[in-house]
Amino acid sequence: MDISSISTALAGLKSATEIATWIKNSGSTLEDAETKLKLAELINALADTKVEVANFKELLLEKDEIIRGLQQEKSKQASVVWEEPFYFIVEEDNQKIGPYCQCCYDSDGSLVRVLSPAKNGYWSCHKCDSGYRDATYKTTIQTVRRRNVFGNY
Repeated sequence: MDISSISTALAGLKSATEIATWIKNSGSTLEDAETKLKLAELINALADTKVEVANFKELLLEKDEIIRGLQQEKSKQASVVWEEPFYFIVEEDNQKIGPYCQCCYDSDGSLVRVLSPAKNGYWSCHKCDSGYRDATYKTTIQTVRRRNVFGNY
């Protein structure tokens, strides 16, 4: 909705008001046909105005929805905390939900859970394939004995 739409609605209201005033002030000497024409113009102007007002209402509802979404986003961002190497959401009762991928949140603000299927402290993101190690991560080193040229270990 732009300024011209607002101007159109206001012009329609002005026209309807002028026609209603004219009909009110008209005498009984006027022909019925002319009065009916003015009434038709009045009804048309009121219908146009009603459409414009409905468009304004729709626009306001859309704006309210956008504002509500932005407020929710702001609220979500306020509850997201960083605890290396992850992000968590902290609820009102201080319960942490997560962990979430650092790369995804830092790049586009999306909260994507990271998973640790092996429960070994290594976490991975299914969206961006980033991998993270937490404090419980333990490397497993397999010692492979090779026989040297002389047969010794």
